[in-house]
Amino acid sequence: MLRVLHAGMRRIGLQSPAQQWLSQATVPLNAKQQLVGLVLQARGVSALLQLGQGLHELKRDSLMPMLIRPGQPLAALQAWLRLERYLHSKHRIEQTLLSPQAVQHRHISIKADSSPSAAEDLVVLGVLIALLQSAGCQSVQAELENGLQIWPLIESSAQQSALKATFSSAQTHIWRISWSALDAQPAHSPPAPMQIEQEASLVLSERIARLTAQTVGEALPLDQVAQVLGHSTRSLQRKLKLEGTRYVDIIASSRAERASKMLSESHPSLAEIGFACGYTDQAHFCRDFKRRVGMGPLTFRAHATTIVHSSTLRKL
Repeated sequence: MLRVLHAGMRRIGLQSPAQQWLSQATVPLNAKQQLVGLVLQARGVSALLQLGQGLHELKRDSLMPMLIRPGQPLAALQAWLRLERYLHSKHRIEQTLLSPQAVQHRHISIKADSSPSAAEDLVVLGVLIALLQSAGCQSVQAELENGLQIWPLIESSAQQSALKATFSSAQTHIWRISWSALDAQPAHSPPAPMQIEQEASLVLSERIARLTAQTVGEALPLDQVAQVLGHSTRSLQRKLKLEGTRYVDIIASSRAERASKMLSESHPSLAEIGFACGYTDQAHFCRDFKRRVGMGPLTFRAHATTIVHSSTLRKL
């Protein structure tokens, strides 16, 4: 979120002090609040919604492939909800599906003695709008519970006054987002005959491993995997049992394999890798990875880096 706010501030022409925190190992707890306060003071309430547009500047960020789902707006929103759970965020979204092209959100606190501020409400809403735009949604609209349309931004004095009054009374926790259509997505090419033949030659557990390796984040539900492979759920479970494995074991091995590759070939944080690989949280990632690989993620990364470095020196 800090990277989104930083990019969003630059996008609307404001200097951002966030660079000092982005380069540090830890970020002050009130860093986001400081940025939001600067924007509110300099540009007013409507600018809080514009901050989310900073997400469009981060398409090369290591976290974006897990959030941006071209042609799948509801999957993009679900990825955001999973990110909130993964980070144990105290402020979260409760989502109600109104139609295939509309949702209602309630921004709540999981702690009884606190609630999101109006500024936090609008910032999160702005990010979700940008997320839907990145998924290819056209004509994204958002309105608050009182019926006030706040996206697209209307610069009339009446609308600005209404937004300020709603903001001051903190009536911003519930909103509705809708979109009219999706950008046309390129058609997927059918698999080559050789690929089909190779898939057919694999045992069932290997085919499932190939399938799960293509997913991003959370694993596919078992019934969906069974449907894709042309089995009933019970039949799939029985056949996996005959092969001496279970679906949950295949998923766990696939996650560990993907995490190993990311630790060896890239440099995102452990938190980002854990989220990308579908773990519940970073503690779950570290614990399960060590159990399956024999060493923790940091130790594995250091070991892999040493091997790569030694190999490079030998070539020189």
